[in-house]
Amino acid sequence: MPPHALAPLATRHHKRLLAIFLAMLPASAALADTVWLDNGDRVTGTIKSLDSGFLMVSTSYGGDLRIDFKHVTTLQSTDQLVVRDKDAAREYQAKLVRADKGKVVLAGAVTEEDDTRDIHTDVPLNSLDSINRNHAVIGDTSFKGRLDASLVQTQSTSTSQVYAVAANAQARSGMWRNTLNANYNRDKDDESVSVNNYGGDYTLDRFLTNKAFWQLRGLYRADTVEQVRRQIAYGTGPGYQFWDDELGAFSLSALAGKVHYRYDDGSSESAFAGALRWDYSRYLSGKKFQIYTKGELLRPVEANAQISITGEAGLRYNINNFLSLYVKYARDQVSGTRQTMNESIYSTGVGLTW
Repeated sequence: MPPHALAPLATRHHKRLLAIFLAMLPASAALADTVWLDNGDRVTGTIKSLDSGFLMVSTSYGGDLRIDFKHVTTLQSTDQLVVRDKDAAREYQAKLVRADKGKVVLAGAVTEEDDTRDIHTDVPLNSLDSINRNHAVIGDTSFKGRLDASLVQTQSTSTSQVYAVAANAQARSGMWRNTLNANYNRDKDDESVSVNNYGGDYTLDRFLTNKAFWQLRGLYRADTVEQVRRQIAYGTGPGYQFWDDELGAFSLSALAGKVHYRYDDGSSESAFAGALRWDYSRYLSGKKFQIYTKGELLRPVEANAQISITGEAGLRYNINNFLSLYVKYARDQVSGTRQTMNESIYSTGVGLTW
């Protein structure tokens, strides 16, 4: 074929590729959730939650946006969300479909008295109490972490130094969840050290269903001040994830294993033990605030140490997606007939999330 005959073919080929590319653009844009506002603006991204009158939308250009829901005229989503209608006291698993101003169409299913039926109906926006996005278990891959730090030095007639650093990292892939925690605490007045401890724990969860999992856990803690100088514990057992979504999470696990104690007089002991662990968090006011508590109640069997409690509770104020301020109370207690530990730590500082 002569060269001049190839030119029309090349031109037609390029036009076809251009047409395919242009046809893909609206399709890719349609993958985003959309929120229409009463001032005529439109926000595209991923709808995360509706709570306390604020809609959270994650965007690639502005991070998480916190929108007052009274300025939303309608909205739509690409995925099914958990939607609660406060007027009808119903909870839907439905996609959001654009509707007339002040309304949205729910396309999905509703469960009433153990009976699930399909629905496709419009509801007023002011009747929606919450919108939520559950975290998937199967096929979900994610990594997240947080670093909290409180570093305070006071100088007057005496010098006081307080250090509190805590790090948390969680990696999740498919049915597996890995969690690592580490912390360091030190209080010093002049040459007197009242608190000096460090430690960490590692947890491996294997989900059996969307909520039930099997847990394997190891813990290490060292203290240079208290009578109980070292704690080592490990165990395994079942757990249950009651919920895990954009507004928080709650899980419980019951473990059986072994615990080892070393005391300040150089002696040590070990015993079989049972443990109950908890992990709870809840976001409030459009994810501006977070309350949380986590810890472990451990009961050794036939040992001088009779009960061990390790846990913390706190309140966090989220400045933006990455930075937060927190106040926290942590407790570490070992009670028994021999040597004991009874330590409480109050701290406030800055948190960095990724």
